[in-house]
Amino acid sequence: MHTFYQKCISVIASLVNLLFASTGLSFLSCTYQNRRERERRYGRETKEVFDNRRNNAIEQFFGTTGNPFPCSMCGNPFPCPMCKRQTKVPPGGGSGFPTNHLIVGMMDVVKSPIEDNHCTLCKETGVNLPATCHCIECNDYLCNDCKVAHSKIRSSRNHKIIHLGELSDEDIQQQLRSQQEIFCPIHKEKVIEYFCIQDQTAICHACTLMEHHGHKCESLSKAAEKMKHFLQEHLSTLNPIIIRQETNLEILQYQEKNIKENGVDTLDKVEKWGAEIQKKVNAEKDRIKSEIITTTAAESKQILAAKDEAERSLATLKSTKDIGNRLIEYGNDAEVLLVHQQVMESTKQLTAQKQSVKSTLHLGVDYESTVNIRLTKNQTMDSLMVMPEYLMSFDAKTKMDKNHCFFTGITCLPSGDMFIIDSSNFLHGNNNLKMFDSKGVLKWNLPMGDQVPYNVAVTADNNLMVTKGDSSKVDIIDFRGKKVKSIASCVSRCESPSLAMKGDTVILTGSNKACVYICNKNLQARKIICSQQFKSPHYAALNHNYIIVSDYAHCVFIYSRSGDLLATYGTPGTPGDGPGKLNRPYGVCIDKYDKILIADHQNKKVHLISPRGEFVKFVLTKDELENCPLALAITPEGHLVVTMTNSLVKMFKYMAIF
Repeated sequence: MHTFYQKCISVIASLVNLLFASTGLSFLSCTYQNRRERERRYGRETKEVFDNRRNNAIEQFFGTTGNPFPCSMCGNPFPCPMCKRQTKVPPGGGSGFPTNHLIVGMMDVVKSPIEDNHCTLCKETGVNLPATCHCIECNDYLCNDCKVAHSKIRSSRNHKIIHLGELSDEDIQQQLRSQQEIFCPIHKEKVIEYFCIQDQTAICHACTLMEHHGHKCESLSKAAEKMKHFLQEHLSTLNPIIIRQETNLEILQYQEKNIKENGVDTLDKVEKWGAEIQKKVNAEKDRIKSEIITTTAAESKQILAAKDEAERSLATLKSTKDIGNRLIEYGNDAEVLLVHQQVMESTKQLTAQKQSVKSTLHLGVDYESTVNIRLTKNQTMDSLMVMPEYLMSFDAKTKMDKNHCFFTGITCLPSGDMFIIDSSNFLHGNNNLKMFDSKGVLKWNLPMGDQVPYNVAVTADNNLMVTKGDSSKVDIIDFRGKKVKSIASCVSRCESPSLAMKGDTVILTGSNKACVYICNKNLQARKIICSQQFKSPHYAALNHNYIIVSDYAHCVFIYSRSGDLLATYGTPGTPGDGPGKLNRPYGVCIDKYDKILIADHQNKKVHLISPRGEFVKFVLTKDELENCPLALAITPEGHLVVTMTNSLVKMFKYMAIF
């Protein structure tokens, strides 16, 4: 069966076991027209018998799911089989669950041919003959003989009679449901005809004279039409959340795969590192391998849990939206008005939830602190670091670009995708934000207009933040290259504006400003760092411990997150070449061990320094770079990405095992 109703039944089978008894729907607050026929044939169940049957259904449901049986006293939540939200058993037990009238109506139609498979008229005479067809108007099941007799009676000769096999047809089921009447839960024999605007509920004519006397009411059809439009607008708020959650799920799926591969790769690097320092660290090698395996398993478990939660959240979002859409499309007027509050409440709760994931993950094993104590006096971990291994390079210049590009900003996603800023408008006429995959294949190119873009960072809610020269605003752009909005910046008329972002903290700099701005995510300044040593603050980087600022006047400043100066590297105002000296530093970044990398532009080198401003080594020189480096970034795999003045982007396996 492929109709909508049959798909609904297969999806909510567990919910049906929880809510419905095996012989009917007599416990529901609203009574359907064919319920009377069922009661006439089978008799009413006593409340005690039905309560036992309902409780058995609840126990059966929790037995199949493997969850502990909850009760209204202990308050243990369980996932609803329908909408996936955490649910508690109400004080009234199973009977206290709210009724989904749309599902009830569909169940009544779909279950009918299964329950009533004998001729209705013959059964009243004590004869059980199998039914072959169904009269839509009378709602009776007929054998072949009764069908012939039914067609000859004047009052029923024009009735529409269909074969039982046709009951699975969606149009037939919709026609059957359109004939169902919903009766008032208070005045049992009265059909619901009106909608009370004041109390937001469907009522009968007797209600308008008694419980809802004096209230403003309107017809079901008119009220339902209004409510459908309102629900449609309400459900549309889930669309961006679903898209965002799908993106989050893709990131988690990538991280799940990457962390396992990273664990295997790290084990191999441990072997190579152990061979280089030979017998001095053989004992430590086995311990580190064990820690890597343990850490990989722990983080894999965390990612798996986060992925499961993202899948449940996405299923809830889609399920809620689908139920609402089906209510609008297939629900009759009374059902729309009876269920709308449940749908709206679910939507409000879902839109209030945060959908985000961590942007980076890494193995949290501190090799340096555990191995240094076992090396000889003149050896340190830094001196044993393996030189970066060249991985790949690609030309980021596109057919639309004029002459060479000038890539001043770069940031990486957990998936390995890279966003690169080409700010060469003032030099060559380019002015773009580009997205490349991990192999260097262009995915899209976004022209940025008249103002020159300079740098880019990933926000906590998985968007891009782009600074632009001489602008008092920063653009927010999604991963598909569409502008979301602009945010007013606390820094105006800024030349070569750069930024760095970690969580809700944003660092803003500008080459014509002698200050560094520590801002919140809305770009409101929390603290302003001003120094006479600043000549032309150029680039910034930050992590949980440090803020790094490169000054075009040959110096890099290291601050704490609170804005206190900790160290400097280079001599302000004095260019030089060699350890502790810089000549026009550009991009900076921080690795996961708080080591700082600096693009020494004019000297064609990349320095590695400690958080105390001490020179460690040259990570890259002109032999590897060949051209002047601009922006730096570290990928989730630990690779170092460098943009060059010759339009090339180079990637090196920098992290090794460190």
